[in-house]
Amino acid sequence: MRFHAALRAITPRAIVIPCTQDLYFTPEDNELEIAHMPNAELRPHDSPYGHCVASPGRDPAFQELLDEAIRDVLA
Repeated sequence: MRFHAALRAITPRAIVIPCTQDLYFTPEDNELEIAHMPNAELRPHDSPYGHCVASPGRDPAFQELLDEAIRDVLA
């Protein structure tokens, strides 16, 4: 399947951070994707803001998780 081959081609380290209550891009979809990405890690974030959790200032805990993930990827 071309989709899985495309995911396997993503070789840099990746941290995928879905919101557990996102109804557009569900964590279950991300689990299927990272299963094919050789250096991917899933770090779900629980928030009632769903898909909008990443809006600046909306969820300080998400911002902390995002900052940590960026530090981890760049380390």
